[in-house]
Amino acid sequence: MKNKSVTIIGAGMAGLSAAYELHKAGWNVTVLEARNRVGGRVFSIRDFSKGLVAEGGGEFIEYRHTRMLSLAKEFNLKLGSLGGWHAETGDWGLFKNKAGLLSDEKIWGVNLEDEYQKMWASLAELGKLVNDPSNPQIAPNAKELDAKNVAEWIQRQDVHPLAKELFVCHIRSEYTCEPEDFSFLDFVRNAALYYSNSEEEHQNYRIIGGNDLLPKAIANVLPDVRLNAVVESIKIQDEGVTVKYKQVDSFHTLQSDFAILAVPLTVARMIDFHSSLPSAHQKLVNEISYGSVTKVLIEYRKQFWKEIGWNGRLYTDEPIVMTWGATNHIEHEHGIITAYTGGKPGAELSKLSDSERTKTAISVIEKAFPGSSNLIENTATIAWLNEPFTKSSYMALAPNQVTEHWGTLFTPAGRLYLAGEHATPIQGYMEGAVESGQRVAREIISFTTKSH
Repeated sequence: MKNKSVTIIGAGMAGLSAAYELHKAGWNVTVLEARNRVGGRVFSIRDFSKGLVAEGGGEFIEYRHTRMLSLAKEFNLKLGSLGGWHAETGDWGLFKNKAGLLSDEKIWGVNLEDEYQKMWASLAELGKLVNDPSNPQIAPNAKELDAKNVAEWIQRQDVHPLAKELFVCHIRSEYTCEPEDFSFLDFVRNAALYYSNSEEEHQNYRIIGGNDLLPKAIANVLPDVRLNAVVESIKIQDEGVTVKYKQVDSFHTLQSDFAILAVPLTVARMIDFHSSLPSAHQKLVNEISYGSVTKVLIEYRKQFWKEIGWNGRLYTDEPIVMTWGATNHIEHEHGIITAYTGGKPGAELSKLSDSERTKTAISVIEKAFPGSSNLIENTATIAWLNEPFTKSSYMALAPNQVTEHWGTLFTPAGRLYLAGEHATPIQGYMEGAVESGQRVAREIISFTTKSH
């Protein structure tokens, strides 16, 4: 291994973070990206007036996302601070054709905010079932918990039926799948990781000017990032990895000591591995479940929500699942609301044309806030299921998949390493993608030090 070379497939946050660490350590790194841009599922949309930007993909950087925060600082990117991620005062609901503050007993006959909070308290308790969120497969009763789904738990809660519907909205928006398709063990693992204290609420951030400024900044310091490079085959050998890719109309072959597969496994299914993947890894690629999500971003000429005491967050039983303020981390006269639709409703919206999907989102918000449609300036939308190099939102482990596949996600396939939001305990976040990229870079560096 005289030339210490690595081929990285995918220029999202995972691939770029791995490339950056290896490059700094003196390795020869080539990054192949199928799209004509870097960032992967970090995709900032700038089709709005007066310099407004909103996130079409990865959006939230939490206070504890130390890797993202330190990279933003290293590349001199400014952060805008916004509220927490789950239940807050000022949240609205639109259920059974009624709309209003969740705390408004006159509308719901009960304080829905309080009822919903009971479920979060119950969730905090659940976290105690998993001692180590990084290794859920070794938890006591792991197999038994993994065989169950989250829908059963929701139904058992002693709360108002609408609070259960709210929690279904939460599952569809945070995990982008249906509660019955979500492993109870992975749900409990997330509770241990994030929700051990139901009272605790911390800041989230976005990068001012767009989250994709970070992947662009990292790519700028790397010597060899090839765009429009679609990987067709990967062959893992004893001494290295051979990667074949197509760029425009010509085919190229790269041989390197190691390779990192940093794309969603939904996309890895399109790659020919020449039967060189170990069987556990091949099974993982074939079987692992992902969610579906769409975003519709609506720019309003004024932030009408501020006048009525709405914080921009709306949970619904309509064709869109949830909304939030996309620009609440900056001062601006205009404002953008994101309609975020995951799970089955997200898959349904993915089937619509962009204009039909946008129309659907606008009509739901109009139903809750009559007259709001008259203030619309611009819109944009993305359905990640339809993106050919993503084909999903992010990993959403189905019942029995944690015990079956968790270990494999973190095990190299010979000289091929897996990175991405799926190969990390901090699943589904940009921070997780970065963690996985930095981890595999360290593993490759230490592999070579050990062999010398």
